[in-house]
Amino acid sequence: MKTVGKTFIRTVQIRFREGDPVGIMYFGNVFSLAHDTFEDFIQAAGVPWADWFLKNKHIVPIRYAECDFKAPFRPGDSYDIHAQVEKLGESTFHMLYTFQKGKRIHAIVKMAHTFVDAKNQEKTKMPSGFRAKLAPYLADVSHE
Repeated sequence: MKTVGKTFIRTVQIRFREGDPVGIMYFGNVFSLAHDTFEDFIQAAGVPWADWFLKNKHIVPIRYAECDFKAPFRPGDSYDIHAQVEKLGESTFHMLYTFQKGKRIHAIVKMAHTFVDAKNQEKTKMPSGFRAKLAPYLADVSHE
């Protein structure tokens, strides 16, 4: 993988409750971990949490999510989640989360968020202030 741009990194430990009886994290939890990372990322990018999640002018729902699992996640182990912006569009941006333990990639999660006007529920252009805060994290990404 080739990356250019800033990367936000968050380290998480997989909890016992997140595992199944054979000691592997339940697959759906990867999306919760990615979204938790997004909440920390957006603040590190300079957007106050309340401005992103509580202001009523725009809502920014996830319209697409996928995960490519490369290796299992084990409860008790810690993983680094590398967050970058994969693509910036006019009203949509795509986030890329790479879950790693050391140099080994365990999963790659992609989520697309779209700006929607809170009043009329119509897609709208991304405000320039948000675009400016996301742009430094834009990645030039190529996966094998």
